[in-house]
Amino acid sequence: MTQREQMQALLAGESLPVTPQWVMAVPMALARELVAPAPLFQGFLESPEDGAYPFSSLGEPLLTKAREFMELIDRCAFPVGWGAAQAFGHGGPGEFNKTVIQQEANRFVVEYETGARKEVRIKPWNVHTFYLPVDSPENLEALSLPNAAEPKRYAGFRQDVAWAKAKGLWTVGWVNGFFSGVHYFLRDYAEFLMDLLAEPEFAAALVDRLGQWNLEAVRQMCEAGVDCIGLCDDLGSEQSLLFSPELYREFFLPWHQKLCHLVHSYGAVVHLHSHGCILPLLPDLAKAGFDILNPLDPNENMPFDQVRELLGPKTVLCGGINKYFFEWPQQEQREHLRQVVAQGRRHGPHILMDSGGIPDNVSLEQFRTFLEMSREIRGQ
Repeated sequence: MTQREQMQALLAGESLPVTPQWVMAVPMALARELVAPAPLFQGFLESPEDGAYPFSSLGEPLLTKAREFMELIDRCAFPVGWGAAQAFGHGGPGEFNKTVIQQEANRFVVEYETGARKEVRIKPWNVHTFYLPVDSPENLEALSLPNAAEPKRYAGFRQDVAWAKAKGLWTVGWVNGFFSGVHYFLRDYAEFLMDLLAEPEFAAALVDRLGQWNLEAVRQMCEAGVDCIGLCDDLGSEQSLLFSPELYREFFLPWHQKLCHLVHSYGAVVHLHSHGCILPLLPDLAKAGFDILNPLDPNENMPFDQVRELLGPKTVLCGGINKYFFEWPQQEQREHLRQVVAQGRRHGPHILMDSGGIPDNVSLEQFRTFLEMSREIRGQ
């Protein structure tokens, strides 16, 4: 069974002998160790210091390398696009590109296509957003975004999707979130949260501006034949939602519904990443039409039985690993994986996923031990 056949069977609700795995993110240093002594090509992983990536095809050598990397970490999907291999929801033509505008020995500054600017410090690694372009309705009216329908933006993406599907791989392309995308690229996070209550017309205009761009980007990626659209929209904290269900239904549910309807019209599916205790929103997410939901961190009060009851029978549950997993003794890790895989089989369909990417301090030996335990427990 190819990767595409496996994922198609899972989404159809069929029982699989092996629980699929999707490692959310691998730190750059660990990724380099994993593939040593072979080099990592520029553009293979999201490297802000590399600056803007082209929208051409990655080409056969780099695509082959990406395929080998996905197999190495047992990832059940093949992310398409420059920089898309490292982390869930980052890279490719459906997210805003960036250029390096300042560079020093231990720091550099990148500017995104929206005008947002981030300072990146290398040792220790730290990313700080210090400028976002929208601080008033006037700024929003003057905001210039790239043309989401520009054919050149997706030419390489289309070629790479075709290459991957011909190899039996299940392809995913990334798009900005409708909530997270605003505070990543347009408006200060705290101010945007206040806008939802104090300046609802302005908040709606922000979401609409980004939403229209997102949908056009998604349309182009679906025209290119991608199997799945993935997006990050973190809607909760460890304890609760970031805003009320009523505000979600007013500002974001309509756009999520439009997204899912569009993607489904092409026969593709939508995978949502949303951290936090978001149980009250699960019926709304099911109504929107999301096909896969991650990360379902048990530390954030997202037990499989309640999640399944609230989402209904069809949505694929992706995740279940505690965010502190890599701090535990090996035997405790093994027992936790057994519990998560057993729960996933009981309340499936299920994909095993970590909660927030592999931590930077995890060694190559520790990561390989995790992979070995996971393969044994998942039945691979």
